[in-house]
Amino acid sequence: MTETDWETTIKGLRQQLASIKNHTLADSTRFDELRRQIESTKIQFLVSQLETRRKHLARSRGVASLIKNPNKLPAAGLLTVGLSVLTHMFTKDRFTAGVTGAKGALGRFGETEWVVCLEKDLAVAPWDSVRHGGVWVTWKSLMIVLDELAVRAKDESLGNLDNIISELKKSRKLLFVIQAPTGGAPV
Repeated sequence: MTETDWETTIKGLRQQLASIKNHTLADSTRFDELRRQIESTKIQFLVSQLETRRKHLARSRGVASLIKNPNKLPAAGLLTVGLSVLTHMFTKDRFTAGVTGAKGALGRFGETEWVVCLEKDLAVAPWDSVRHGGVWVTWKSLMIVLDELAVRAKDESLGNLDNIISELKKSRKLLFVIQAPTGGAPV
């Protein structure tokens, strides 16, 4: 090979190397963006799961409330019909409107102050029903801290659920529920 052939080959290799470098940098940028989206999704998923549990418990408490006090039934019926009409006006779907209205009415009858246990298995419970140990925090304070973690997730990795719970426990914004020594309602 002559010197010009070597120079041509080296020039071609340099161009290929530059192309590989540019593709790698572009892939790295896309990978970093995906990582940030995944970290934000962790918090969104956690909030969604906690909210689903809370709504389910609220509906269950609403049903129990109506069974204990059947005098609330006419009010619940009126509320459900009213919400169904409003929902139908916006969605034009009668069945969905009726089911949504009934679920909403039952949920409103079961609403209370909520607390969340920050142990391995996150648990949601009404404030007045916490009878056992664990690290319990108020719902409102937890949602504030989770919002802050969602913002942090855009710039850093939060890790797995255990790491997220550990980060939550470190927050000074959480309002902890202290259980009474007699096993009664939290104070």
